[in-house]
Amino acid sequence: MVAAALPPAATAAVAISLAMLAPAASAADHFALKLSRTLEPRPATVSVTADYAELSATGISTMSGDVELRSGDRRIIADSARYDARTGLFDVAGHVRLMDATLEISGDLAQFDTPSGAGAFTDANFRLTNGLGRGTAASISTPGDQSMELENVRYSTCPEGEDDWLLEAPFTRLDREKGIGYARSVRVEFQGVPILYAPYLSFPVSDQRKSGFLMPQIGNSQRNGIDFELPYYFNLAPNLDLTLTPRYLSKRGLQVKNNLRYLSPRNRGNLFVEYLPNDSIEDRDRGYLNLDHETRFASGWRLTADVAHVTDQRYFEDLGSTLAANSLTHTERRFDAVFRSDHWLLRGRVQGFQTLDPNIVPEDEPYASLPQLYAEGQWRDGLAGLTWDWQSELVSFYRSNGVTGERLDLQPKVSLPLETPGISVVPSVILQHTQYSLRDTEPGANTSPSRTAPRYSVDSRAVFERPAGSRDQLLQTLEPRIRYIHIPFRNQDDLPVFDTGEVDVNLDQIFLDDRFTGADRLGDTDQVTVGLTTRVIDLGAAQELITATVGQTLFLSDREVSLPGGSTDTDNASNLIAEVGLNLTNQWNANMEYQWDPDESRTARAAVRLQYRPDSNRVLNLRYRFRRNQLEQSDISFAWPINENWNVVGRWNYSLAEEETLERFAGLEYDSCCWAARLVSRSFISTRDGQRESAVFAQIELKGLASVGSRADTLLERGILGYSD
Repeated sequence: MVAAALPPAATAAVAISLAMLAPAASAADHFALKLSRTLEPRPATVSVTADYAELSATGISTMSGDVELRSGDRRIIADSARYDARTGLFDVAGHVRLMDATLEISGDLAQFDTPSGAGAFTDANFRLTNGLGRGTAASISTPGDQSMELENVRYSTCPEGEDDWLLEAPFTRLDREKGIGYARSVRVEFQGVPILYAPYLSFPVSDQRKSGFLMPQIGNSQRNGIDFELPYYFNLAPNLDLTLTPRYLSKRGLQVKNNLRYLSPRNRGNLFVEYLPNDSIEDRDRGYLNLDHETRFASGWRLTADVAHVTDQRYFEDLGSTLAANSLTHTERRFDAVFRSDHWLLRGRVQGFQTLDPNIVPEDEPYASLPQLYAEGQWRDGLAGLTWDWQSELVSFYRSNGVTGERLDLQPKVSLPLETPGISVVPSVILQHTQYSLRDTEPGANTSPSRTAPRYSVDSRAVFERPAGSRDQLLQTLEPRIRYIHIPFRNQDDLPVFDTGEVDVNLDQIFLDDRFTGADRLGDTDQVTVGLTTRVIDLGAAQELITATVGQTLFLSDREVSLPGGSTDTDNASNLIAEVGLNLTNQWNANMEYQWDPDESRTARAAVRLQYRPDSNRVLNLRYRFRRNQLEQSDISFAWPINENWNVVGRWNYSLAEEETLERFAGLEYDSCCWAARLVSRSFISTRDGQRESAVFAQIELKGLASVGSRADTLLERGILGYSD
């Protein structure tokens, strides 16, 4: 073995790195052959080892037998090499391989010019070291440190000999200084059939985003006909970009969608605008705007805006694609100014709503807050160990009809936390005063009503633990909680209802002081709420195997305060509520919620979710929901392989009460190491009046390159719990 170090005059061999990368996450669907060359500053010497070496007086050195050239983290291995000290040229031959941390290039012949940094491979094969891509090139040359040229590139992420999809580009040039690559006559073949062609493409060769077309999406539905989108991405600045998406709906016309994102040390936001001029079905212009903005200041202040507006009530039903969007009853416009410090939370808010549900009459539309001023403070460990809290709110309520006006609500609170290891008892007192200044009232009505009432409570908790299991590998806890609350009766019939409703009954809510949300009603009560939680924890895996909680409120007196049109409550107890979470094995997990109405001696609510997941490729979900006089639904979803590559997927969401399918989809999915295909047929209720919509989703995903077709994967991720895992 002979080892040598070339003198500094013969500078290091050029370091070449070729990488075929998938599009960057910030521009997720760019069609781009991303070839990047990573060059580091060249060291002063290149170390060479070989079995045999011959140095001549003419400056010609020849090496053979396991020749290895090293420069930094890059290695060149060959059967033989020839170095000319006069020209600085390295000629290597015979099973030549160049390797670095990201790539391996192989060929029979290569040449490197150490003074200029130029180099060339002929008939080269390349492979990413992460195993995600491979290809060939007739030649790979580096005319300078900042550029690389490739001829007749063929690239795929499929295993060698299985070119299910293939990207070809006769000529590609990478300009590292500009961070841009150029390719001519780019073609993508799938199963030997050309599916995409571009006469010219430019693309980023670094982590920087670049303007360009994203992958098109195409679908079909009964309501809109052919649905085709072709997004174009504008990289306006490192912290500013815009995605412009023309969307063609064969039954409605051409819609334009814009998504502007911005980010700075103080500001971040997203502005989304859609516009459909002269909808062919509705014969009108239609649009949607949504702004999500935040500004942060070093002083602790934060400004936020969340604004949404549509041109008509049926916009989401006609042009949306999810059950959640189709069932929206309101859009919100809200501006907040928030300040936080060690003791204070201050918030100023302006808030309004747009009603989308035509069944909501003007008298039931929500009020706008113009404005709302809120202050919350807390001081712990005060005199005698007391904790002092303060909440105050001043709101001006506005609506085009009905009573309007201002409401001031003050809630000072004092509590005395008493704590020992595992046990805490917290008695507290709140004095709530609410004052109104009203307008547009009935003749003779009080325009400045008020209400003042105390609230007394004692909240006690405990946590007991003991080892369990044959080897004490488990920990079991017992966590009782008892909370007593007393609120005296106050007649509140002369108070308006601006933003108040009844609290939903569940295990979190039954421990609240008040059974109403908002300050327009204060629920009189004399009650004790009891809860008990137990957990079984696997200490080795740090995982909860079982969680079970039961709770109920016992009323010591009748409740007389109610909302207008409501009735007083004389039940002696609330629903008995139980929740159980099971995660006993890696394959099975379940959640159960149950409410028993002791007054009616029947089930009030129930929900059960069971998931079977034997491995990462199989999942089956069963779900049942019941709420008396409101809904009863079953939901089945699954993704299950039928052989090594083929999967069946589906979901059936059915209303047992209405004997009607709410949503149903079924499909086939082919998944291999380098590509996937999905075909899904979907039927769902798309409007509030029960109209159905049918659609077909077809998608081909070329892994490591792009996805073509409609986003069937998004539908499956949203509809099948555990699919994306």
